[in-house]
Formats: sequence, structure tokens, C-alpha cells
Amino acid sequence: MSEVKSLRIKQPRSLTELVVERMREAIIEGQFALGENISEDKLAEAFGVSRTPVRDALMQLQQTGLVVVRPKRGSFVFSPTLADVEELCEYRLMLEMQALRLSIARDHKGLVKAVRAAIAAMDGAQAAGDQYAYGRADAAFHRAAFDHCGNRLVEAAYNTAEGQLAAIRTSLSEEYGRPGDASYPEHLQMAEMIAAKDMEALATVMDEHVWRTMRVARKSLPAHKGTRRA
Repeated sequence: MSEVKSLRIKQPRSLTELVVERMREAIIEGQFALGENISEDKLAEAFGVSRTPVRDALMQLQQTGLVVVRPKRGSFVFSPTLADVEELCEYRLMLEMQALRLSIARDHKGLVKAVRAAIAAMDGAQAAGDQYAYGRADAAFHRAAFDHCGNRLVEAAYNTAEGQLAAIRTSLSEEYGRPGDASYPEHLQMAEMIAAKDMEALATVMDEHVWRTMRVARKSLPAHKGTRRA
């Protein structure tokens, strides 16, 4: 039998998938505040769908930590305490450094190309004063390590926390100042270190970069005596 292109028909995306994507984007970009009650009826009306795909989408978003579904009380955007942010920072730093090691070893050229593209997107966002575009470029910069690491389990592990981290960053954007004020020079440094394969210097900058989130969160989020990082 001669070789032919795949005849598999691509199925259209389900309503639930579309609602999940739009809701995730809205939470990450701050259209819904942390801790805000999410009305199924209002969402269904806004999306022009029945409550079923909305309810299914909220359950999926709960699995990624972006939504908390409370029986008989409703659905809410997650509301992290300082202890939650601390755990996310620890988790992110551990995973991202390992993903960087793997990406540099397995697909260095692809990683360098991706982080440079993210830097270019940051430049455009800063010129436009667009904090949401800057946030997306920031996320793409860090996502690159996982896209090129060649380990689906490491990549999947990051998926669990990626949305929460992005939403927290957006909620703290006023404390950070203008797009990229503090983080942009560090991204430039990290891009250079990735290109040079300088893991020791990269680890130092990454530590400072990740833990800034915790320091900023102390000014804005509810205190929790379980925090450990000074």
C-alpha cells in the first residue's frame, strides 16, 4: 500500500474546551479577581452556551488550581495565601531549573531561539505599555524551558502551577510597577546565560527572579504564619 497522508478528521473543539480556554485567559489576565465568585448563570449567558459546558469547564479549572468549587456555595477564583505563594515559588524554581538543564542539553538551539523571541515580544509590550502583553511574553519566556526539555512528565508538572503563577503575577502587577521594570533586565541576563550554557550564574539570577514574587506578595496578600522564606 502506497504511503498517503493521514485521513484522520480533526474533530471540532468542544464547547467545554473553548470555555476552559477563555476562562483561563480571563483569570490569568485579571478580568476575574483572585477570590471572586463566578456565577455559572452569568458565564453561560456571556458565552452564549448552556450551563453544562460552563460547569464542566469550572471542574476542569479546579484541577489546575485556578478555580475552587464549593458545594452549595458556588465557584470562586482561587485566592492564595502567602503560604500558597511560597509553595508555588519553591515548586516553580525546582522544576524550571531542571527543565533548563534538560533543554540546554537536548535542544539548546531551540531554547535560545524561543527565549529570544520572548524577549522581542517583551520589547514590543514595553514600548506599548501593555502589561498583559508583557505578562504573556514573560510566560512564554519561562514556558520555553519546558517546551524544549524533552520530558513530558516535567512539562505536565509545570502545567499544574503555570496558570496560578501567571494569575498571581497579574494581580501583583501594580506592586511591580510598569511592565518589566524589575524583571526585564533579569530576563536579558537569563537569555545570555542560557546562550552561554552558564548554569551556575543562571541559577543565581533565577533564584532572585522567582523569589521577587514572594517579596511583592507580602505587601498585598493575606498573611499566613506558615511561610518560611525571609
